[in-house]
Parts: sequence; structure tokens; C-alpha cells
Amino acid sequence: MTFVLDRAGVTGPDGASHHGMWDLSVFSHVPGLQIAAPRDAARLTELLTEAAGVDDGPTLLRFLKGSIPSDLPVVERVDGVDNIHRSPAGTRDVLVVAVGPMVHPACEAATRLQELGVGVTVVDPRWVLPVSAALVDVAVRHKMVVTIEDGLREGGVGTAVLHALQEAQHSLLVIRLGLRRMFLDHGERPHLLKEAGLSAEGIVNAVLGARTRNYSLLPDAAGVPAQRLAPVPRPATPASRSV
Repeated sequence: MTFVLDRAGVTGPDGASHHGMWDLSVFSHVPGLQIAAPRDAARLTELLTEAAGVDDGPTLLRFLKGSIPSDLPVVERVDGVDNIHRSPAGTRDVLVVAVGPMVHPACEAATRLQELGVGVTVVDPRWVLPVSAALVDVAVRHKMVVTIEDGLREGGVGTAVLHALQEAQHSLLVIRLGLRRMFLDHGERPHLLKEAGLSAEGIVNAVLGARTRNYSLLPDAAGVPAQRLAPVPRPATPASRSV
């Protein structure tokens, strides 16, 4: 079964009760559910086809209201994760994990940061939940991870990435950019996203703030705390467990 959610994320001037901002946090708790978030029209068609072809569990496809953002080409695809932007000379300071249409401001931020000498990689997981092993493998090659999603910060993709890194025994600074747990006012989508720190400027400020403080724990531009993961101690005797 495939669920298709339109009006996902910040919908714009429909009013506080009509924003599709809860889905990632709510559905992240459903066992076996795979969630896809296309960044553009090409990926919408691609992911819908992939979702309909899954026969071992339910799938969910989310996309925003209104016009679909322009297509963004991929540098390379590794195990389903799209690499959209990579700084030259192999510099891997920051990994930005962008959910769906948030890839567009992430790429703009990457360009600005690159001009300031910060190496940035932008990836689009496509299938955002559960977090794939391929995304974890990419993350650990960087010094910092920034996640950005137009859903609730708590319990969303950023939280899942943080937990996946912790489970994999990796200590990284993770900054999660997302919506606060509150009802948003009326307004156009670009304005509301900027107010929430979900813009190229918000990403740039979050990264520069962390770098200035030598990766200390600090609030980012949207007032969202960064978190450094401490590795979870491994048990002395391996034990099997269900996940």
C-alpha cells in the first residue's frame, strides 16, 4: 500500500491548522513504513514508481502544495542517496542532509559557504525514513552534519539521523533545522520558511556559528540546539536483538 500526502510541510497562506508539518514526526514511529520525499518533479515521478513497486511493506510519498521546484541534477547516486553538491578538492567539512524541496536552499547555502572556504556536501536521501546505512556512511566522512526539513524538528528526519549515528557508534556534531512545535501563522511559504530558519541564510548562519565556536554546542540561527553524539558503550557479550 502506498500513501500519497500532498500539502506536506509549510503550505503557505491556508492558515495555522492546514500546514502539513506533522507527518514526518508522526509516521516515523510506524514500523516498516518507508517514507519518500521528492525534491522536484522528476523525483516525484521516480519515487512514486518506486513506492508502488515495494511489495514487502507500506510506503508513503510526501510533496508540497503548489508548484514543484525546478529539477536539480544529481552528481552521483550511491545506494539510493543522491549527492547534489560537492565542494571541490574533496573538502568534507559539512554534510547537509536536505529533505525534499529543502535541497534547493541547501544548495544555495553550500555555494555561499564554499565561497567562504567551507567544504560542503549536499545530499538528498530520497527515501528519508528509515535512515539508510548509505547515509550514515556518507555522514561519518564529514566533521559536522546539518539536517533541514519542513516538518517538526522533534521526531523527524533530523532526529532519526542523530539516532542512527549514535547507534553506529559515531560521535558527530548534528544540527537539526526544522519547525518548532507550534502553530504557524498565515503567510507565504518562503516567508514562513525564512522565519523558521529554514533558508539558505539559516543554514549558513548555523554552520558559521558552530565553526566560530570550534564546534561547541550552541543554538543555531533558528534557536535549535546542536547536539554532539556520545558513542553508546558496546555490551561485553554480543546479544541478538530485534530492531
